[in-house]
Amino acid sequence: MSNTDILRSSEADLLPPGFIQHYVFAIEVDGYKGEAEVDGYHPSSREAIEICQSESMGESPKPGQKRKLASDVLKLVLLKQLGMISRGRVFVTSPAMYTWCQQSGSWLNAARRHYCIDIILKAHSRKVMRKKVRNALLRARKEMR
Repeated sequence: MSNTDILRSSEADLLPPGFIQHYVFAIEVDGYKGEAEVDGYHPSSREAIEICQSESMGESPKPGQKRKLASDVLKLVLLKQLGMISRGRVFVTSPAMYTWCQQSGSWLNAARRHYCIDIILKAHSRKVMRKKVRNALLRARKEMR
């Protein structure tokens, strides 16, 4: 199983009951047609969830982790602006990432607050799953070097 497969399958562990995993929205903006996939979607409440799995070793997340969080938030902002979702949340698995994104002074924090996109710290419920995710993230980091 690839690192990506492990991370995608582990997302089911974090989603609340009733959410459809890997839901794809067809979007159209000013003649542009495309798709936007979210990690979880609940059709009744029209709530979307993005999952940002990371293992920050220091006090501050790495630039790539910050970019991933920003893209997740901006995707939810777009879907909310288009009226496709009623609410958006981003689950983060790293306490350092959670702390960083709560700080004031960031354009990202201002945008997510303005559009009511919540950031929630979540941990995998099973120790085995946490270990698989941590190892997949470490392998992916080594492959990028």
